[in-house]
Amino acid sequence: MPIKENTLILDGYTLTIEELIKAGNDLSIKVEIDEKNWPKIRDCRALVEKWASEERCIYGVNTSCGGLVDYLLPRERDNDFQKNLVRSITTQVGKPFENELVRTFMIARANSLCRGFSGIKEVNLKIYLEMINKHIFPVVPRKGSLGTSGDLGPLGCIASVAFGEWKAMYNGKVMPGKEAMDAAGVDLMYLNAKEGLSLINGTSGMVGLACTIITEATNTLKNSDIIAAFAIETLMGRYNPFDPIVHEQKYHPGQYATAMNLTKLLKGSHMAIDELELSLKLQSTLKQHKGVSVADIPVEDAYSIRCTPQFVGPTKEALKNAHEVLLRELNSSNDNPLIFTELDTFFHNGHFHGQPISFVMDCLGISMVNIGVISDRRIDRFMDSAHSTGLPPFLCKEDTGVRMGLMGGQFMTTSLVAENRTLAVPASIQSITSTADFQDIVSFGLIAGRKARKIVENTNHILSFELLCAAQAADIRGIDKLSPAGKIMYHAVRETLEYMDYDKVYIDDLEELKARIESGEFVERVEKEVGELLIVHKKE
Repeated sequence: MPIKENTLILDGYTLTIEELIKAGNDLSIKVEIDEKNWPKIRDCRALVEKWASEERCIYGVNTSCGGLVDYLLPRERDNDFQKNLVRSITTQVGKPFENELVRTFMIARANSLCRGFSGIKEVNLKIYLEMINKHIFPVVPRKGSLGTSGDLGPLGCIASVAFGEWKAMYNGKVMPGKEAMDAAGVDLMYLNAKEGLSLINGTSGMVGLACTIITEATNTLKNSDIIAAFAIETLMGRYNPFDPIVHEQKYHPGQYATAMNLTKLLKGSHMAIDELELSLKLQSTLKQHKGVSVADIPVEDAYSIRCTPQFVGPTKEALKNAHEVLLRELNSSNDNPLIFTELDTFFHNGHFHGQPISFVMDCLGISMVNIGVISDRRIDRFMDSAHSTGLPPFLCKEDTGVRMGLMGGQFMTTSLVAENRTLAVPASIQSITSTADFQDIVSFGLIAGRKARKIVENTNHILSFELLCAAQAADIRGIDKLSPAGKIMYHAVRETLEYMDYDKVYIDDLEELKARIESGEFVERVEKEVGELLIVHKKE
């Protein structure tokens, strides 16, 4: 449901990725559950209570879990077991996730639980909502999840705070879980049969992280088109290969969208070259010279310019596929067992398995590597006077030799391309058996997500230097020749640093440009000029 009056209403079926991320990052948004969902939530819990009292043998209701699944438990020990289950799997390590990400995990979990298949008590689900709305942020270290049975460790960190253990951040201070709950005026959960399992046994951690990455990668891909166009015109590339009519003849939605974007972004440029005019110029050269002659400029561009749509397009399609997979997972019941009130029965299952998320995060991470690769190749053309159509070596026009110009910046971009390639090794194929061979195929979905996010971040660093190079080249060639979009980007860069006719340490400038890329500022400014930039194109 759309966010209305600063309230996000969850119903378990219609939450969008955009709404999840907005509510996760905007603490003023209150999260509630649709009133229509509560009867099914109550009915589902009533069935669990009935089966527990009848001592029906159901996983997590009156059995232990994981490698101790064959241990049957008496009803009077259900609270002890449910808390011990949470305590025992809460084994994450490393630097904690940001508060906003933890909030995103919790909203995703609440959206799954409110579907009414998990068996949590109404009172406990309302406590979970209170934790979200009163800004209790359980501390969730980022390493240690198998991604099967879901994100046990990360969700366990949250659940343990809910019954007064572990620790959380509240009002900017980290404190014991009970203190945080008391300070916020939130009651502690009392867990009965299956409830601890319902809180931890799902994919909500990796889904929350992956949805964040989808949002960040979308912004990066739009920025990459903007920066590619700026680089292409300041390298005096040809714009004709991007004409959409060309890409209708080999139609891939991401490729076509990239070509359309570049065409819009380069419109009005007097620096980018019309290859038809160039062809006529070269024709006259051929006529004037007998025998073989060498043109001042080649008839077509290198692949890192000419093939930008073909190279970038598949990454956009990987992003689109990941978006579809995550939207389905976000609006799913992803724990075990599931309670079907309409059938008066339950089903043991493997919906907690994170392989779909792990796989699309690996695919997205691998494909995002190529955005850095093509950016670094264009950077190399800026650096090499033999390939830059008249630019000085390393964009160093003044006092060349005594000054090194922008040479060193490529050290960083090449290094990050290499780092991204190492991060692109898939996590989704790394399954290692665990839990006395009970969890014998695992997804490592959270690892895949963490790696993909680092690749996106590194790519933004690479793009920041390409942006700096394009602005430097624009000054050398003459900014009056730039396209309207190019002028926007030129002036945006110059808000951070001036034309470099002297050598300086520009680390802080690159960090600022990277932060501005990540903020979405450049996309917003350019889209006001050229219209919305597409990720993929849909044929009518």
